[in-house]
Amino acid sequence: MHKAKHKKHKPFKLKMFTAFTMLLLIIFVIIIISWILNGVGLTTDHHNPDGTSEVIKIGAAGIIDLFWAPMQGFIQKADIIIFILTIGAFINLLLVSKSLIGSAQWITRKLKGKELWAILPLMVFFSICGSVEGMAEESLGFYMVAIPLMIAAGFDTFTGLMIVLLGAGVGVIGSTVNPFLITVSVNAIKDSGYDINAGDGLVWRMVSWLVLTAVVISFVMIYAAKVKKNNKISITFSTAKADKEYFLQSASEVVVMDWRKNTSLAVFGLTLAVMIVYLIGWDAILGIDNFQRAGEWMNKNIPWMTAFIPGFGLGGLQDVAAFFLVSSVIVGAINWRSESEFWQKYLAGASDILSVCLIIATAAGVGIILQRTYMQDLIVNGLSSAVSGLNSIVLLVILFILFLPLSFLIPSTSGFASAIFPILGPVLMTMPNSDVTGSGAITAFSFASGILNLFTPTSGVVMGALAISRISYDKLLKGIWPLLLILAATSIILLVLGGLIGGTIF
Repeated sequence: MHKAKHKKHKPFKLKMFTAFTMLLLIIFVIIIISWILNGVGLTTDHHNPDGTSEVIKIGAAGIIDLFWAPMQGFIQKADIIIFILTIGAFINLLLVSKSLIGSAQWITRKLKGKELWAILPLMVFFSICGSVEGMAEESLGFYMVAIPLMIAAGFDTFTGLMIVLLGAGVGVIGSTVNPFLITVSVNAIKDSGYDINAGDGLVWRMVSWLVLTAVVISFVMIYAAKVKKNNKISITFSTAKADKEYFLQSASEVVVMDWRKNTSLAVFGLTLAVMIVYLIGWDAILGIDNFQRAGEWMNKNIPWMTAFIPGFGLGGLQDVAAFFLVSSVIVGAINWRSESEFWQKYLAGASDILSVCLIIATAAGVGIILQRTYMQDLIVNGLSSAVSGLNSIVLLVILFILFLPLSFLIPSTSGFASAIFPILGPVLMTMPNSDVTGSGAITAFSFASGILNLFTPTSGVVMGALAISRISYDKLLKGIWPLLLILAATSIILLVLGGLIGGTIF
């Protein structure tokens, strides 16, 4: 008799969709919803740029629009995509020159036994950038620095990801003078005819930034310490070997930091410093126009330097991309003699980062469908009606909770503020405690939008960071979900305490 052979079945394992599929599915669901809302004849108030409003029927998007939206996303996010391509090419030149690997080895040797403390200054730096200038897309260039450094120091890829993503992200959560969040929100309310400025609530926003940053840095350092002690608990343990080969390349080789590598690193550091300082909206923060006039003076009187680039704080990522192209040429001149070899390495770096650009464009398509179908107006108007007449502190907590799902649909902070606060502003500023509800609502928005933008798949920054880091979306959620709960609870406590204090502080 023959014994029956039993095949061993592998246990079913749920596998997450790729970023492209997830984003396309989100757009598809929104399109289906638009059919339903259009079919029942639902209408909403649409506010025109000239201040007038009209009743608009919710539109229905089409199936082909599922693929049209990402193409429009390319156009809408062209400045970001151009920036990412140029910085990706620049970083590849540094990787090929072994400057970054050599510096990572040097830092690791200097901090032997104390590598954990390298996390603290790095995250403080990113958090300040997030709080002051809203560092988001420009942070994508730092992952190829932080990740090799952390792997070489004995940690893992996920630690490097968290240093940049959570570092800059918590800065945005605790925005102090972030022009893309605070200034846009304040101006949106002021344009409705109400007296509010960026200084309202600044003291409490600074306190909140300090508390939230301390919470996030502690979380990352505790995780890193555990991984250092036992690498099997690493979120990216299954890909650790491949990650080390990819991010460190020939890290087993001791790289000697000669003048070429040191000079390349100096160019890299200077370019990053110029980028950060250039993107801060100095005139908006200080209430002056000196930087605008300085830029105009340079364009007029020193045209051989630049006749077109705006002054500090007035340009965008597409202008910064030009800085990185200049730096790429300088690094190329330092390390290679062949013009063809330089461009080959430059284009190879740009091609490696192209998938990130595709993800960012697709993520932007979500907002485009919501806007074109007027579903965004419907969501905003519903929010405005829901919050009127509530107690000020209860209102802030409810706003925080409502802003969370809305930030999923509208991940752009400036886009969100421009859509929400012209409608919500008059409700907030006519309440009995308008000194609390006005600036407090902006703080609640900062908290909610910042937390959601740490993990929402509709954010090009999140999906781009994961693509660069070669980490799947499910691993991101697995690694940071406890922190998200802690941040949400801390945000609510800060809102309640700030509301109770009130006055000029909040």
